[in-house]
Amino acid sequence: MQKIITIALVALALTACRDMSLYMVGASGPPEYRLGWEDGCNTGLSAQGGPLYKAAFGFQKRPEMGSNELYKQAWNEGFTYCRFSAGTEPSFDKLGW
Repeated sequence: MQKIITIALVALALTACRDMSLYMVGASGPPEYRLGWEDGCNTGLSAQGGPLYKAAFGFQKRPEMGSNELYKQAWNEGFTYCRFSAGTEPSFDKLGW
């Protein structure tokens, strides 16, 4: 039972890599805009952070949306916002490891 709880806590900690303030901010508008903002934000977090952010988020840009101007605009806005708004990278020291 203790092993299951430990695994669940580790999974929860790794999925909660975003700064809490970034969970409160989201794009509104058409689905293409929201999708672009989310992909751009995740990429911005990956660009800003170290190994944990890179592992959790990575580069996200959908090739099928390459001609969609709304997606591209939202991607750029999400990337910029999240890259420069994110706090410091979560570390294992802060988690008590």
